[in-house]
Amino acid sequence: MRVKLSDICTVKAGHPFRGKIPEQPEGDALAVQIRDVSDDGDILWDQVIHTDIKGRKSPDWLRDGHVLFIARGQKNNAALVVNAPSKVVCAPHFFLLEVRDEAVIAPSFLAWQLNQADSQRYFAIAAQGTAQVNVTRAHLEATTITVPPMDKQVTIVKLYQAAIAEKKLHMAFIENRAKQLTAIAHEIMSEA
Repeated sequence: MRVKLSDICTVKAGHPFRGKIPEQPEGDALAVQIRDVSDDGDILWDQVIHTDIKGRKSPDWLRDGHVLFIARGQKNNAALVVNAPSKVVCAPHFFLLEVRDEAVIAPSFLAWQLNQADSQRYFAIAAQGTAQVNVTRAHLEATTITVPPMDKQVTIVKLYQAAIAEKKLHMAFIENRAKQLTAIAHEIMSEA
């Protein structure tokens, strides 16, 4: 089944901070920014800043199962919200996607699909702006999403998660080998 994103999700703008998000170490909330999302779509919770949330309206607090979509910049990746702390919002550079019925599409599968080459090509073509490219809400909502049966979605997400785990393991091996070589080089140079 192929549907428009707006048929399966509610799309909301990120929290309307004005200007730079002020870092307040004793702040009452957290704010996810673009730099807090890895290329693999992980939210790096340990580097998310504390801030104070002001305003008359209650913010759209992030919760597990939400999908964040980076609307500005060259990489328009999606990130699944997992293990969200309480009282966290996303910056205005994101769109917040809420899946209407998780029995139809798993949020993890949606995030995976938005990060695939076909979707990324669509976003690259749809992006507007010269100095700072931007995917509009209308273009995001019009994105075509393929919704396979749930068992296939689960299988794909498990394969993706296994691939990411393998990638992290390989990167750890590479970093370890580089450290070993640096130590050997230091030892050899110290002997001379």
